[in-house]
Amino acid sequence: MKLINGVEVRDTLEELIAPAHTALVVVDVQNDFCHPDGHFARHGKNIDTIAGMLPALVPFVNAAQDMGIFTVFVQQLTLPHGRSDSPAWLRLKCRDGKSPEYTMVGSWGAQLVDGLQPRAGDVMVQKFRPDAFVRTPLDGILRAQGIESLVIVGTTTEGCVESTVRGASYHDYYVIPVTDLITGPIAQLHANSLAFMRARYPAAESAQVLQTWRAARGAAAA
Repeated sequence: MKLINGVEVRDTLEELIAPAHTALVVVDVQNDFCHPDGHFARHGKNIDTIAGMLPALVPFVNAAQDMGIFTVFVQQLTLPHGRSDSPAWLRLKCRDGKSPEYTMVGSWGAQLVDGLQPRAGDVMVQKFRPDAFVRTPLDGILRAQGIESLVIVGTTTEGCVESTVRGASYHDYYVIPVTDLITGPIAQLHANSLAFMRARYPAAESAQVLQTWRAARGAAAA
């Protein structure tokens, strides 16, 4: 810990992501964004980097679940007949020419990718906007569990991931973006967003995070 204005502040990675007060937040790892048959790919987005991340992301999430890390799966949704889409939101969704009808409630495209599955004690938070804190119960759920720190992975970097990272910070959580498990289809936007997150937040790589959690669990069991 370090002292700032007489307040103890978590500083090292070990302090920041201690399992007792940390949640893993998995943002929008859904078929429509990540699968070759999903909405993004069908509308011309290059999902190679997203699909390429999954063989590392899925085992990381599973390992966290195995260690009992409180895990939150964030799911982007769209209601039928445009019930969740304002004019401004429609303009943003369709800015690059794709249809606004992706991750429809109840569809295959809205489902998590193969290999990701909430377990007993995990939570699924459904959202209709990029920031997982906007008009969702996420903040209340985290506070009820005594969570102070969020380890964040997922897609897309400059969209829902950065929005959720910012939202978490603005709700007074420590935020730890996992830099090798965050990606998006547009390389320049991904790089710019990741540079922003690295500059403002204590970013880490997945191997560091798992090593820290395993050490903490081992110490607790000793």
